[in-house]
Amino acid sequence: MTMLLEDDMAVTDVAEPFEMSLAAISKHLSILTRAGLISQEKRGRVKWCKLEPDAMRDASVWMQGFGQFEPVNLDAFERFLAAELADPSKTS
Repeated sequence: MTMLLEDDMAVTDVAEPFEMSLAAISKHLSILTRAGLISQEKRGRVKWCKLEPDAMRDASVWMQGFGQFEPVNLDAFERFLAAELADPSKTS
């Protein structure tokens, strides 16, 4: 996720560091899009992803409301997602 802090990225560029299919990455990105944490836009033949920082902030505030969550650390969240995406048994 932190890779999207700097600029929009093509889905293929987001997928590059992960050892899983582009279809699997797209599925995960669709979930993040439905959650409002990122947005996706088709420009020509390329689909681009953009982080939605206000949604991330809202999600962090919401999680903190339960009292058991620390403020969202985007680097830690990215490491968590990388670990989840790297384990093929966790994708369906």
